[in-house]
Amino acid sequence: MSQLKIILINVAWGDSIFLESTDSNGNEHYALIDSNDTSNFRSSLIFLKRYFQRKFNTSSIVKPTFDWVMLSHAHLDHGQGLKEIMRFFGTSRFYYPKSILNSNLAHLQNYANRVGVNHQAIDNNRVFPDFGDVKIDILWPNEDEISDNENDNSIVMALNLHNMTCMLTGDAEEDVWNVIKSQIPSNTAFFKVPHHGSRHGTLDHSGQGTWTTDCPNNAFLAMSTHNRPYNHPHVEVLDVLNNQGFTYARTDDNYHVEVTINSNGISTKYSE
Repeated sequence: MSQLKIILINVAWGDSIFLESTDSNGNEHYALIDSNDTSNFRSSLIFLKRYFQRKFNTSSIVKPTFDWVMLSHAHLDHGQGLKEIMRFFGTSRFYYPKSILNSNLAHLQNYANRVGVNHQAIDNNRVFPDFGDVKIDILWPNEDEISDNENDNSIVMALNLHNMTCMLTGDAEEDVWNVIKSQIPSNTAFFKVPHHGSRHGTLDHSGQGTWTTDCPNNAFLAMSTHNRPYNHPHVEVLDVLNNQGFTYARTDDNYHVEVTINSNGISTKYSE
């Protein structure tokens, strides 16, 4: 039975999202979006080591583990740990958006070149390969468009399986949602709250919701929070989500947030 599992790893600040797809033949595929690990804090690396050790009952790593690794955008709280992830687990491909912060991206590109990993910038004009039985559409960024606001260079992607869509949103802010919010599929079952629940990721300049007007109210939401030093999520964002009746989880309250899509529908797992 084909299945998609998405885990928002609790990294305390920044983002790291683990994806596991099982296709109809029982083959498993793995991917990772972002890692904020440093030399002193290796939350995503430790999570992944333990996950695969439990899953395969061995500490041995068969490389490349990942079909692909992705940098959602070139901020350090999303990408500074990806080199070590790629070194330890291996990946067949590395994806990223075009960026104004070329120095934050260059060391990852250089590493990929050194070890022979295929890598490329992606946008909404490129066909993204299937992830097992999961179909993936890139909604943002636009082709040949680079924003001065690095958050608005974030890759926004829609993953579809069993006629249900999961939206992964990076740190995309108001200007992006003004363009693409109408493209949020009506069958969206899971939506990652952008930019850690910050005000700019969900609200416009007047304090009104942006993507919240087009995201189905029955979709399950989750956010990778960023309490220090920015106090994300913002209380105004939580008020909007609560007032519109959304159900959501947050990594600071619920630890690792796991969402599974299969033929039975969507299920969630996290700590209360």
